[in-house]
Amino acid sequence: MIRNEVVFYLRENIPKFPVEILREQLAKEGVSERDFQQSLSAALRSPMAQEPPKDPRHKALKLLLAAAALVIAFIAFSMLPGKPQKTRAPALNGDSESGESGFIGANGWVVRLPKDYIGSSEFKDSTKTMQIVHFSKRGTDPTNFLNEGLFGQMGIIRMTVSPSQFPANQTGVATLSSLVSRKTSDRGEKFTSKPLQIGSLSGIQINIQSPFPRVEAYILGQRDLYFFYAGQEDEIWRDIVLSLRDARSEN
Repeated sequence: MIRNEVVFYLRENIPKFPVEILREQLAKEGVSERDFQQSLSAALRSPMAQEPPKDPRHKALKLLLAAAALVIAFIAFSMLPGKPQKTRAPALNGDSESGESGFIGANGWVVRLPKDYIGSSEFKDSTKTMQIVHFSKRGTDPTNFLNEGLFGQMGIIRMTVSPSQFPANQTGVATLSSLVSRKTSDRGEKFTSKPLQIGSLSGIQINIQSPFPRVEAYILGQRDLYFFYAGQEDEIWRDIVLSLRDARSEN
């Protein structure tokens, strides 16, 4: 079930700590995996978590969890010889009251998934710096991910996350937008573009009308470039793309 105190804790700490550390710490405090998943989905859906019930133990619990999470994070990173290894991101597919769920990327980014949607992740390089995730309805044949012409009718959205070559400021966003518009124009395609602002993240969306209709979004994070690709702009597209959160860009 959704636990208000867990939702409140996650909303406060997702921008500060990796989600897996929060999951591990809350598990030690007796929060079940199902409760964690449902509370995470609730935290991602609402702009602000509901204030937890007034409980004299709540303040002490919150301070204990925050301190423990800091200790775990410090120990985990101090034991690594260099750059932390990226691991395959787990999908949170537990049902919440609305049927929505969340997907956590290898670098800690998060998107909210609509009801009955899951994410299928893979890395395209041996160093695991480029993560590709296909968001699709549960039960979709993965071979369909190879045919971009099916994305529109099947509601498939592809997300590529790779290290950014642009500075994380307005100059970087302007350079990125100019490059994307010029590249699309050079291909002779008819398109419209518009700026995107998703919380602290900025980018550009390209809607291509011909010869091959599709929609693309390029979003600049503090360290990563997020590229979304789909057959059309619809409610599913907006639900996923506009829910993107990058903790490293919010710190």
